Amino acid sequence: MNHSYFVVMIDYGKRGLEAIVDPEITRRGVVARISTGEYNNIAFIHHVENGHVSDCTDELMHDAGLVEAA
Repeated sequence: MNHSYFVVMIDYGKRGLEAIVDPEITRRGVVARISTGEYNNIAFIHHVENGHVSDCTDELMHDAGLVEAA
């Protein structure tokens, strides 16, 4: 079975951090939530797949139109 999900870490400053984990949301869904501002103050975004973790923050922020390509 392929387990794959995104972890979006929101930074609330002095109030701390919150990890948003929704196993049902797709990459496209994460990008859409970034684009609409539903996800903001993002500390990082990790993609977890079969126990392997990759940082996809810059890639998804770029896809959402928030940062220029390096």
